[in-house]
Amino acid sequence: MRSQQDYICRRVVDALLREDVRETLSRGRIVPAADAPWSDPPVRPGHWLAVEHLGDGCLWIPVRPCTFMQEWALYDLPLLWQSSSGYDRLDDISAILALFRQGLDQASAADFADYAQECLTAVEHGVLCAQERQRYFAEVQRSGQCAHLSPRWQERQLHYERLAAFLDHPLYPTARAKLGLSPDDLVLYAPEFQRPFQLRWVAAARAIHFGPEAATSLQELCPGFAEVGLDARLSDDHVLLPVHPLFTQQMLDALAETHSLQGKLMLAPKSHLEVLPTLSVRTLVVQGKPGLHIKLPMAIRTLGGKNIRTIKPGTIADGHAVQSLLSRIAAQDADIAGRLLLTDESMGAHINHLPELGYILRRYPAGLEQATVVPVAGLLAATPQGLLVAEELAQRFFAGRLEDFLDAYLESTLRTHLVLWLRYGIALESNQQNTMLVLGTEAPTLRLLLKDNDAPRIQGARLAARWPTLAAFADSLQDRRIVVDDELPLAQMFTTITLQLNVAVLIEGLAGIGHLTRRQLYGCVRDKIEALLTELARQGEDTALARRTLLEDDRQYVKYLLTAASLKPKAATGAADVNKFYGKSGPNFLKESL
Repeated sequence: MRSQQDYICRRVVDALLREDVRETLSRGRIVPAADAPWSDPPVRPGHWLAVEHLGDGCLWIPVRPCTFMQEWALYDLPLLWQSSSGYDRLDDISAILALFRQGLDQASAADFADYAQECLTAVEHGVLCAQERQRYFAEVQRSGQCAHLSPRWQERQLHYERLAAFLDHPLYPTARAKLGLSPDDLVLYAPEFQRPFQLRWVAAARAIHFGPEAATSLQELCPGFAEVGLDARLSDDHVLLPVHPLFTQQMLDALAETHSLQGKLMLAPKSHLEVLPTLSVRTLVVQGKPGLHIKLPMAIRTLGGKNIRTIKPGTIADGHAVQSLLSRIAAQDADIAGRLLLTDESMGAHINHLPELGYILRRYPAGLEQATVVPVAGLLAATPQGLLVAEELAQRFFAGRLEDFLDAYLESTLRTHLVLWLRYGIALESNQQNTMLVLGTEAPTLRLLLKDNDAPRIQGARLAARWPTLAAFADSLQDRRIVVDDELPLAQMFTTITLQLNVAVLIEGLAGIGHLTRRQLYGCVRDKIEALLTELARQGEDTALARRTLLEDDRQYVKYLLTAASLKPKAATGAADVNKFYGKSGPNFLKESL
């Protein structure tokens, strides 16, 4: 427990520094260790950050210079609080956050207090997940069974999804917390445990059901009314809709009362259809149906207290529209054709426009039987065999040459996303979880498989100028935040998602295991981007902003996840989306390789 507490504390303090929470860095003073007012501190960093505006005293944070995502990072615990009575050690995150909320208004202080509870949940969930990881690895080692070599591609994918779930999010410090899940719920429904369970079903009056018939869209997986304990005659004017087992009668009654739907919704008494959780928790694999997943709303919050995991009805249509747009491009553009695969998310439904009642059916493309599908989120995860997933994939598909795996990954990732941005004005929120690698023995050995493409940024004018007939897809989008007037939001999304989360995080991890130096690895990334920008410029694309923001600027845009998703309301940040609040404060790690 103590190790988990220290782990979460270190991650949170790093995030507080990275996002300059309470102006810690901008108003604080960097003090060389030799000038610090003590002779025998509990830790011995090269520098301390002195923060004097958080209360009646001075907070001393031991720091070290950093070039990844932030200029200064935590050196080690503890922090020190200097007051008139002397020095107190601070190595408990609740105490540190209590200090940070001093002097705030009541609502802002409440956000910090809520986040302190999230930290406690992250510790509790982290302990359980660490125990399960140890148990699962011992089971695999004892049995000698290699799930990554299973003849069934879905079993291989589920194994890698589970490994990815054991690995924490690289930047949001308390991602381990699944708010709304009790410890028992975590064991039953979280991807780290990967236990099968059965779905519940709601009978909804046909008049308030929007979308195709469930029996049609769910490929006959939908049960009969009698199978779930309801009167078969209800099928005349009702439709069955799947819900997560954590969806309760009390929740249904509250929705019905709030939206005047009494008598139009019924929770079936019996469960039906066995599923398994994937990395995203609410996206579920249908047992015995390879390539068929169901995404359901859940009353949980992940990656921040403001990230409620419902399904807005508009995202169903928007995801399909963006998928259709990308499919057209992938079929016609020689730079992307053969490299890019997409899940089919054309089927979905909702009840009365409620984000709490709906689903999206996700179909993986055909032809994956001989392929291995791996989430990018899991590339740095440990395997039961003692390697990192990236090393294991390099052994299996690239003759053990990790540098060849990295080159193939950079080529597919950077080429695909730079072409989409600079040629079509599209930047995808294809983060580590939404991007899968498809690996096999046929060329190209590595392809990208993208899912959940309902929140991109599209520069409408650039898309219309490049391919006028495709502009209609952008015009049809319900979430008008997607379509932007200028190119900067595309640069911000590419930098914070593709470059930082999907590439730089991997580089940092690979540098840590000593295959190549950090400078050499970032040199590979910079060279690849430089070559692609030069190639696209020769083809007539405007690469000026990309070249400046990626290669020339001293600072990169950084997504302030903790601030926007937990510590401040939208009114305070001004961000239209809690997942798209940026500061230009990260050192440009690509300039290190020069």
